[in-house]
Amino acid sequence: MSGKGLNLSGRWNGFYNYPGGPQPCPFTAELRDDGGLIAGETSEPGDNVGCPEATLQATLEGRREGASVAFTKVYDLLEIADYPIHYEGTATAEGDEIQGRWNIPGEWSGPFLMVRESSGAEAAGMAEEATVRA
Repeated sequence: MSGKGLNLSGRWNGFYNYPGGPQPCPFTAELRDDGGLIAGETSEPGDNVGCPEATLQATLEGRREGASVAFTKVYDLLEIADYPIHYEGTATAEGDEIQGRWNIPGEWSGPFLMVRESSGAEAAGMAEEATVRA
């Protein structure tokens, strides 16, 4: 899986799991891939971080080298913006899925899965699949 010619720009639906968490946490992401430089934003429900009924926004910055993807997420909400969350994963050859692990250094880590929105049929079973992969 070389990832040659891959471009991950677009809208993505994803899930991440907390260690021992009861269910996956959903998020949406808008990625821009400029020759391997990754930038973007995410949006997710705040229920899982003690912010009930809030929508959490975050910015993403990172790199793609071939099919390998690494980016850092920083929340906009000041109460939780003091730690970066590192994501490392691998994109499929078609560039429609990214799977890997997230990590808060010295704290927590867990799996994540992202599916490009144009692959809507696959997104329907993502919550169940993300739980199985955890």
